[in-house]
Amino acid sequence: MAPPENPHRALTWRRVSLLGLLLGLVSLIWLLYPSQTPELQVLHKVPALSECPDGPIVHNVAIIGAGSAGSSAAYYLNEFQSSCHRANITVYERNNCVGGRSTTVSVYDDPNEPVELGASIFVKVNRNLVNAAEKFGLPIQSIGSSRKIDIPEVLGVWDGDSFVFKQSDATNSYWNLAKLFWKYGLSPLTTQNLMKKTVGSFLKMYEEPHFPFASLTEAASDLDLLSATGATGKQFLAANGVNEKFAHDIIQASTRVNYAQNLDQIHGLETMVCMAIEGAMSIQGGNWQIFDGMIKTSGATLLLNTTVTSITKIPGTEKYAVKSTAAPAIDREQDISSTTTPTTENN
Repeated sequence: MAPPENPHRALTWRRVSLLGLLLGLVSLIWLLYPSQTPELQVLHKVPALSECPDGPIVHNVAIIGAGSAGSSAAYYLNEFQSSCHRANITVYERNNCVGGRSTTVSVYDDPNEPVELGASIFVKVNRNLVNAAEKFGLPIQSIGSSRKIDIPEVLGVWDGDSFVFKQSDATNSYWNLAKLFWKYGLSPLTTQNLMKKTVGSFLKMYEEPHFPFASLTEAASDLDLLSATGATGKQFLAANGVNEKFAHDIIQASTRVNYAQNLDQIHGLETMVCMAIEGAMSIQGGNWQIFDGMIKTSGATLLLNTTVTSITKIPGTEKYAVKSTAAPAIDREQDISSTTTPTTENN
């Protein structure tokens, strides 16, 4: 007689399956209006200067936070530095691991049950992550490829009191689409068109003449993205005619699964990228490995379990004094200091 199924294992797979099911629902919206995304392109490499009359200048750079922003900042500073201007990078991280919200834990301390606590997926249009994963040789898996469940994949969106939307039959996509449009009007189509327009503009930031850019703000302005980055997801959707109920029931359900944040806590561009689900993928063993690879490739000095206590401008200079809980000998004068933690966590 076979032993009974571990209830914790069954519960874990149901939780993991929620992401795939939710993506399946949003995929129904795009079924009749598929988006076209350009093929991935290699980012432009800044040419190295062949001669340095006065020798290379070394800039000390402090990066606070080893999450996605901090690790990628270290990676690209190293990637695009010239032979005449070098970066000596120190990354401070108060936690004991790299990745920030991209953290993988083992449910019930079972390494066979890994679960992402945040940043659970990335999509094809996020070229930086896709390119980095390929460069580091990390094993990419499509969403749903690792799930081993036998329960029917019929999705329902629960708001805490009732199901705000529920599929009738996972195999009848046209009927589910009809239900979606019946309840939310043209908002699914409006969202799809808005996503294609916004993400299409965003992808141009990877191309000439916008990339590489000296000013991110100017590049965003040239591509008409400030209306998306200057408003919350909730405001951006409302301003573009998306039904508030559809935004709450379906779009916010996606942002909560992907980012663990509501629409009033993220900007409009992030909201649109969340809905660009084509080619949703993850890294076997955890997406944190991308950011760990970035830190290691950058050659930066990584200080884990280290909290920055103060950053002050040194009078009469263009340098900064960074103090932390590390040994005093490690702290040094910095030419550039960058804080990459969420604004909600900054003092």
